[in-house]
Amino acid sequence: MITYSYRKIADISWPLILGMVIQTLIGTTDTIFLGHVGEVELGASAIGGLFYLLVYMIEHGFATGGQILMARRFGRKGRNLKKIGNIFWLTNNVISGLSIAAIIAIYFTAYNILRLTIAQEVLQSAILIYCIPRSFGLIFSGVKSVMSGFLVAINTTRHIAIASVILLVANIGFDWWLIFGGWGIEPMGLKGAAIASVLAEAGATIYLAGYIAWRINWRKYGFDKFLLWHRELFREIMLMSSYIMLLSFLGWGTWLYFFIEIEKLGVEALAISNILKSMLSFLCIVASSLATVTTSIVSTLIGAGKNAEVLPTLKRIFKFGALPYYGGFLILAIWPEQFLGLFTDDAALIERAVGPLYTMLAANLIILPESIYFYALFGAGRLKFALITEVICSVIYIAAIRIIIGVCRADLEWCYLVDLVYYATALPIAYFYMQHGYWQDGFNCKKAATA
Repeated sequence: MITYSYRKIADISWPLILGMVIQTLIGTTDTIFLGHVGEVELGASAIGGLFYLLVYMIEHGFATGGQILMARRFGRKGRNLKKIGNIFWLTNNVISGLSIAAIIAIYFTAYNILRLTIAQEVLQSAILIYCIPRSFGLIFSGVKSVMSGFLVAINTTRHIAIASVILLVANIGFDWWLIFGGWGIEPMGLKGAAIASVLAEAGATIYLAGYIAWRINWRKYGFDKFLLWHRELFREIMLMSSYIMLLSFLGWGTWLYFFIEIEKLGVEALAISNILKSMLSFLCIVASSLATVTTSIVSTLIGAGKNAEVLPTLKRIFKFGALPYYGGFLILAIWPEQFLGLFTDDAALIERAVGPLYTMLAANLIILPESIYFYALFGAGRLKFALITEVICSVIYIAAIRIIIGVCRADLEWCYLVDLVYYATALPIAYFYMQHGYWQDGFNCKKAATA
């Protein structure tokens, strides 16, 4: 019988949370190192990193679609696990092709895109220096997402955490070496940070590939039969993933728009926002990890015919994450200057960042319940509704950014209120939809259950 107690939620979640901690530490390491190089480099890594994530999240969306189908197959009664291999190989092949196409597109279009979106020429040049080498990480991060999705789907997540440790250690080492130079290498600054991230992602991907190759029963999951292409299966994955890709593009695209508008307030405002983004990423580790867990658990419960267990399980997931999530907010609120000091030695910059930090904390208190209930829509297959909700919230969010930052040119303290506008719109919609059982009315993705 499939049930999810607090213990089982913890068993599935802790490797993902640890992995997310380490993944966030990687971005934070770049921010800390570049914060000691200069404000331009700090701001350029923020926007360049978001451009990268905007492309990567399209790949991740497709990988999540494959993960949902693999989890549905794993949890289904009378399951034929060999079909998981078909889903895995096809998802991997499509993402590899997308990665190569994206690298080529970034190389030929990045300069013109930056000219249209970034006002300061010095930032345009710096972002370009970062984006071109960083784009090669799309191959490794995309394939790693597919392998992680498979391990999450079969509830075997421990080695995701190990791969993340490898990623962190490699990134710190390469960052220190390539950004500041040494051992025969001249200091590379911003470009060194980009190359370090690519090399670290390659190491983590190789580890997961080795684990799956040598420790997973290939015949059990159908990995021994390589599938290059299958049109019907591709359509079924796209049925799931197209909505998620659009959702990811909208989510990260609106955040990128926020930073583009912040850039018009000046280099200092952009540097502060990059520091606050790193802090927010840390605070949201629990919410992001539990969102991934929620998608897989809800999908598995529905595949097993345990619809009645979905809502109680969502409440248990929220209670499980509440203490670490809100505890992090409290710690940061008590010692803001000390944490800001990790990112920069500039006392004036630290003092200027305290006010926006408190606004950011207040605006993002409801991310945890919003993430759990919103991502439950994915696991339930209600992707069209999730997309409609995201479009509504994104339009309102963009309008708030344009009015508060673009038109009013508000102080940075007020700019972070736009986050509250987004989450206060999304949470009631997702909660009401799940709580009142509308997700059970005519499950949208019937084909997914037989994938």
